[in-house]
Amino acid sequence: MKKFTFTLIAIASIIIIACSSSDSDASDQGFNVKNFLDNAVNLNIKPALNTFNLETSNLEQSISTYTNNPTVANLELARQQWKTTAINYEKTYVYHIGLARTQFLHNSIYNWPTVEGAIEYFISDNDSIDATFMATISSQAKSLAAIEYLLFAENAATINSGFMNSEKRRDYLRLSSIYLKTRADKLQNVWATSGEDYGTTFINNSGSGIQGSFNLYYNGIHNALDVTKSTKVGKPAGLENSQVINPELTQAYFSDTSKALVRVSIESVETAYFNTAGLGIDDYVFSITNNQDLNDAILNKINEIYAALNAMSLPLDEAVNQSNAQVEVLHTKIEDLRILFAVDVRSVLSIIITTTDTDGD
Repeated sequence: MKKFTFTLIAIASIIIIACSSSDSDASDQGFNVKNFLDNAVNLNIKPALNTFNLETSNLEQSISTYTNNPTVANLELARQQWKTTAINYEKTYVYHIGLARTQFLHNSIYNWPTVEGAIEYFISDNDSIDATFMATISSQAKSLAAIEYLLFAENAATINSGFMNSEKRRDYLRLSSIYLKTRADKLQNVWATSGEDYGTTFINNSGSGIQGSFNLYYNGIHNALDVTKSTKVGKPAGLENSQVINPELTQAYFSDTSKALVRVSIESVETAYFNTAGLGIDDYVFSITNNQDLNDAILNKINEIYAALNAMSLPLDEAVNQSNAQVEVLHTKIEDLRILFAVDVRSVLSIIITTTDTDGD
């Protein structure tokens, strides 16, 4: 009887061990975090950074062409290239995480609203504008926001006349575009294999703690949503801690590109979450829940944001005054999506949400 009992216990132990091993294997096969990080770096992050870097080169060239030959036609080309560059920067914002974040590159590339009074003072109060002088001033006075102000603050004819009549103004614009290119180079270099190679470090950091790469990646998404909701939409519309409406707080006030940048921000969140080119966070969620309910809820909220944007016929800086109710709907829809990330998805994936930067890009 004792021998029979021992045999039963031994068999039961083998079954338990086998089941435990099977569950572990199923979990590993269900979602591989390191493979996800590899896909994120090589399919999303590096391509977005490379494109942004290319567009900063194109902006520098278009501004060089314009400052050498200031015509309205060349100004319009520089203006269009600024919009393209700003939109492609927005596609990288989700990925300003880890080493890129600690170097505050996002602040040196696009920090708005710009200090237009300081820009005008720098141009008027100096005998000449050169690289040595430009190195002494704040990045906020020479980043994407500053370049937007210089190119778009007035109608094209007035802007062109100002540049034609001021070599210092032309130099300030040209040197600002060169500075922006150095920042784009630095951002690309952080992730590049031939540079600081943070991409490899990021892929290999597959731990689950607060400094694990997946947690950093997820926080990049949440941060982008919170900044879009609070800083890009809420503050200009008087919906964040103050009821004062201030259109000049919109991200791209002078160029009427604010609404386009909000859309791109949401598109970037969608790409970072679903990553149709490889493993996405949606795959991780499905591997745990065994259903698509939460992923469908995320997609539905994203589509509601697009619908709210489509309903706004005015530029965002005008809509905050003239169609504030529509802007409030947009603000609410973005907050609904943020809550899904901050509560529902976070709970499923055991993510730790860290501090959000809501003072601009």
